[in-house]
Amino acid sequence: MLSLQVVVFLLSVSEVISQCPPSSGIYLRHNGNCYTNGSYFWDETVNAANEAISCVLPGTNLTTGQCVRVADPDDPVDCNSNSASDPFRCTNVTSPDATINLYLAQGIPAAQEGWYKCCLPTNCSDPNTNIIFANIFRFAEIESFTVTDLPSDMTIHPQEYKLNCTKIGHYGYDISMSIGSTALASYTNCNDDSNTNPCSGTVLVSSTNTVRYTVNITWDGMTVSSGSISQSITGDQVYQCVVEVTDQPTRTRNVTIKVPATAPSSLTEVNKTATTITVSWIALDSSDADGYVVNVTSDTDTVQTVQVEGSSNNTITLNGLRELTTYSITVRAYQQLLGPASTISVQTLPGI
Repeated sequence: MLSLQVVVFLLSVSEVISQCPPSSGIYLRHNGNCYTNGSYFWDETVNAANEAISCVLPGTNLTTGQCVRVADPDDPVDCNSNSASDPFRCTNVTSPDATINLYLAQGIPAAQEGWYKCCLPTNCSDPNTNIIFANIFRFAEIESFTVTDLPSDMTIHPQEYKLNCTKIGHYGYDISMSIGSTALASYTNCNDDSNTNPCSGTVLVSSTNTVRYTVNITWDGMTVSSGSISQSITGDQVYQCVVEVTDQPTRTRNVTIKVPATAPSSLTEVNKTATTITVSWIALDSSDADGYVVNVTSDTDTVQTVQVEGSSNNTITLNGLRELTTYSITVRAYQQLLGPASTISVQTLPGI
């Protein structure tokens, strides 16, 4: 049985570990803090031996550990020569914790920024080694772009959630979040070093200019809106965050929210009594729906809303209704959010 311990989560935020150092497992350490797999490090903060990124495996002796650029695994960092052609310098600690300390001689060239993996206590060709990833970048990067507060209760409509884009690195930049060609938020000439910064981000870590920008989104099943900005959309919602520093490569990150593209078809009355109505529809494929939400209204009042789990469940009996009353019945499929609606009107029978 192989004991390979690899956790590849390359789009994660640089999360500081509360227990530092942890009692077990490979981890990263920088400026006295411990970091998880997939963390980001600005090259300006690792430009000296006392600013090194340390890759540590507690309780293990170092044998042939190494750091390798993911895009060029055949050119590992050479800790023995520290040659002028290699921007990295490193030192090793053999025991009691296998450690490689990695730092830069004078910043990192554009061609060599990006993801690096550290392998301990043996080199990366050993299938039993332990691996952790770090992103070392120039100027600015998007540390994470995530969706938060997605609704768990699908019966609430309209739906609300947040987009969070976290930028790290250079103090001067532009940042925007959009869906399609519609900008939901756009900030220019941001300056994290200025007390009059025109941009409304939340500072997470001042030493690395780590700033989170948030957009509040409302979704009604047809239109995405944020404040006075709105955009009609069908199907999955693909959002984009862009960070730009003058004369530097543009950083872009996308995030997708799964949304049914079509309404349940052939919504039909199956049966009714004075107090019940049974309706059915053609179920969507499991790849297009996780379930359905059925909403019942009379005039303008919502009588009941029911969440039906499972894409194959396509029939429901609605109870507790009034006789000789016309109800509007709406069915929507859902995944992470609600999709478009099918609606029919049905009148209950007279009571006996």
